[in-house]
Amino acid sequence: MSDLAAPGPPSGTAKLFIRQSSGLVRNVSVTNALFFNVAAFVGVGLTLYPIFYSLAFVPVWKFAGLSEYGWAAIAAGLFCVVLAVIFASLTSVMPRSGGDYVFTSRIVHPFLGWMESWTLVIASVLIIAFEVPLVLRNLQITARIIGIGPGGHFFDNANTWFTDSTGGITGTPGFLGSLVVLAVIGLVCVLPTRTFHRVVTALAGFGVAAFVGMFIFGLAATSRSSFETNLPKYTGGVTAQKIAASGQADFIAGNSHHFLSDLFSTTVFPFMLSILLFQYIGFQYSAYIAGEVRGNVKRGVLVALLGALLIGVLANSFYVDAISDHFGFATNVSWGASYWGFNSHLSALPMGQPNSMPLLAAVANHGLWPIWALISLAGVVFPFLLCPVYINFISRMQLAWSLDRQLPEWFGQVSERLRAPLNAIIATLGLTALFLFFQSYNALPHVLATTGNKLNLAGTAWFSITMAILTWAMPGVNALLVRFRRPDLVRNAPFAKALPWLGLVWLVFPVWVYVFAVFKPIEKALSGSGKLHYLESNGILDALIFYGIGLAIYLAMRLRTRSAGVDTKMLFTELPPD
Repeated sequence: MSDLAAPGPPSGTAKLFIRQSSGLVRNVSVTNALFFNVAAFVGVGLTLYPIFYSLAFVPVWKFAGLSEYGWAAIAAGLFCVVLAVIFASLTSVMPRSGGDYVFTSRIVHPFLGWMESWTLVIASVLIIAFEVPLVLRNLQITARIIGIGPGGHFFDNANTWFTDSTGGITGTPGFLGSLVVLAVIGLVCVLPTRTFHRVVTALAGFGVAAFVGMFIFGLAATSRSSFETNLPKYTGGVTAQKIAASGQADFIAGNSHHFLSDLFSTTVFPFMLSILLFQYIGFQYSAYIAGEVRGNVKRGVLVALLGALLIGVLANSFYVDAISDHFGFATNVSWGASYWGFNSHLSALPMGQPNSMPLLAAVANHGLWPIWALISLAGVVFPFLLCPVYINFISRMQLAWSLDRQLPEWFGQVSERLRAPLNAIIATLGLTALFLFFQSYNALPHVLATTGNKLNLAGTAWFSITMAILTWAMPGVNALLVRFRRPDLVRNAPFAKALPWLGLVWLVFPVWVYVFAVFKPIEKALSGSGKLHYLESNGILDALIFYGIGLAIYLAMRLRTRSAGVDTKMLFTELPPD
């Protein structure tokens, strides 16, 4: 899309608003879309799923062999099937890059479409900033596994790589290491579209193979007794029993005797569900690049979403629970809590590392270190791969913004060589670098920091969850309203008659989670003495600032388009160009 000069006096040339093709090419197959989604939501989970048991900061119960986290994964997955059907239905009649931004801005209102997508961009950039240091962390863990195997001073001291004096991947060493990772991510982002998706598919396939390898070899080639016997050699004498006992009071709830009441709890389970929303965000992102998916869009999007979702549910329930039980469930929960800084009963993080599954396997059976190192390497690849995938879908949404004049045209201009909006990609990389800076240095005002004067990983995760409210809610609102507000758009949509009911069913889930896991704790904090500390440490104040920035950008661009004479009402009546 471009602005072409209209005839007029030489002293003041007017601009004529004309919609042109987006410049994107349909080069994405169903297989590409499936692995795009897998890459978009697995991230560090391939090897580090056990650390997420304790991120909700609630006691973890078990029922019928599955943990509370596993049951939350299944419950969230069942609701996400409904979300997948909604996306497949709307995408089939609006196959444009931009995903739910296009739907919301046409069905409800351009302002809500902008705010939904703006907050999704910030939430996604925060997730990238969350993943990048964990790429370095998994690189350390891979080296530690080699140290446990053949050994060597270089590998034995991997805990000091990219760290400052505190031992954390922060400060100047952590920031410089993160910038190197971000630079490589940038190189992947600017690959031509077809090459980009080939790389994503190949690396995501390697990651899925590592899932299978960890499950088979982790259970068949190791034992809990050998793990517990060998562990003190690497932890300075700290035993698995001591680690397990350290989290018993705060994080281990034992077996549930009231499963249904625990499942519908308004005080504990919603927090675990919110962590699963953080984990699952991304499984639907191929819908945001629908303008590049070739063939039957409904089939392609539905297969990609449901296929990725199935992998996510299995990985976050049976996979992680089986391996955590194998090495000691209480040990894994308590160790993970120590990594987040929640477990005050452990004076130091065991082995100086989070409880990575291949690392635990290497402790149990060091003779198979090449297998564990290869799986851990996949744990390096997956969080790395998530980042260019996120930037790819973000740039397509930013392209949709520029086509709708929510941002200047140059911002989303598609490069002919890359077939991608290069300026949008560069802007996203720059914003990610800014968040990485604030994770690395004490440069934030205390009121905006989640710890000290900077962001920490746990705070960044909750910041992202808060920013994603509209992302999870608006698809349900769109499905509920589309047949009444824009029946012309869904006249030929699959599942059209069921859309209002699907929207209603889906809305139950995010409303339940955000009311009891976000809004209720905020209300409770505001009525207590530590209200400011809660808002700071959970990224709530930071989220409010970015909601305000989004509002300011919308108003500024609204005034700009009006002064240019653009008919925004007509603009948002039509779909963006293909």
